[in-house]
Amino acid sequence: MSLNVVRAVGCDGTAVNTGSQNGVIRRLELHIKRPLQWLVCMMHMNELPLRHIFMYLDGTTSGPSAFTGDIGKSLVTCQTLAVVEFEAINGNLPEFKNTSSLSKDQKYLYDICMAVNNGAVPSTLASKEPGAMVHSRWLTMANRLLRLYVSTLNPPENLQIIAEYIMKVYAPTWFNIKLRPQCFYGAQHLWNVMRLSRYLPDNVRKVVDKCLQHNGYFGHPENILLAMIKDEREEIRELALRRIARAREVKTKGVRKFKIPTLNFNAKDYYEMVDWNNTQRCEPPLTRIFTDNEIEEGIRSRAESVFELDKFPCHTQAVERHIKIVTEASAAVCGELRQDGYIRAKLESQKQMAKYSTKKDWNA
Repeated sequence: MSLNVVRAVGCDGTAVNTGSQNGVIRRLELHIKRPLQWLVCMMHMNELPLRHIFMYLDGTTSGPSAFTGDIGKSLVTCQTLAVVEFEAINGNLPEFKNTSSLSKDQKYLYDICMAVNNGAVPSTLASKEPGAMVHSRWLTMANRLLRLYVSTLNPPENLQIIAEYIMKVYAPTWFNIKLRPQCFYGAQHLWNVMRLSRYLPDNVRKVVDKCLQHNGYFGHPENILLAMIKDEREEIRELALRRIARAREVKTKGVRKFKIPTLNFNAKDYYEMVDWNNTQRCEPPLTRIFTDNEIEEGIRSRAESVFELDKFPCHTQAVERHIKIVTEASAAVCGELRQDGYIRAKLESQKQMAKYSTKKDWNA
């Protein structure tokens, strides 16, 4: 594929990828001499505050799957503990009509959140495995933390804070991203994390805010404008088009540097996360397909029709699923062509393999 058709880049938020001077995306932009849409994984954005809260309240890690704090040490055998009477925590989970699309660990998170919300854990759920104890899998860490919560009489304050954060912020955001994965919803997901986390005590909220500021890539004006263009409100869509038109009037030398602006954590809506009067005027790379006439017509008609945007994902979960198969290919065969053939053959085989939702279907 030619670099001439690349319009967006998806990746996680590590500095190697996102450095404003020499990050991979920046160097790619300089190479092709034009800006790209930065779609830095929202799933990573969502897990980082939970990770930092945990380390702030319970201590650092002591190995690939071990912790130094009391809560972390208890997670290893949490699934063997009996469920006790516990205080329910009201969550904000979205309704998930088709849970068959979720993996086993994802389904467990949804079920355990519903159980904590209702104040009762079914025996079938209590006997299930909450997932692997690995630092890189914070979804399964959330599963284990909630499993520990429902098995602890008079849980310590730090465990209560962590469990409440999972119920009120982490899990709702995770499933909202799953339900609305398109890149033009990214700014709303980021703002929702801000909005939902305001209840935290000051010391813990500062941990979350610092983490969001460092990883708030969807709080950049280019990504906020994408959300505004697809907003249900006519006046917000029109405002986005006016700002894009003004950005086109600004002549810039070279490729703009992508930097996260100072975020407004008290924003009443997602488009208020930045100070538009004191931020760089820039157009989202994904809207450059629209002509000046189309933008002007959209403004004149008060954005009567919603502009169609590419439905690139705001997370890189699908990419990470392929890391395993790429690793397998590298171990199985040598050479670029053979590895490519191995991957294609395996993916095609998976497509043709029959899938069954229940044992009854399989027996049939």
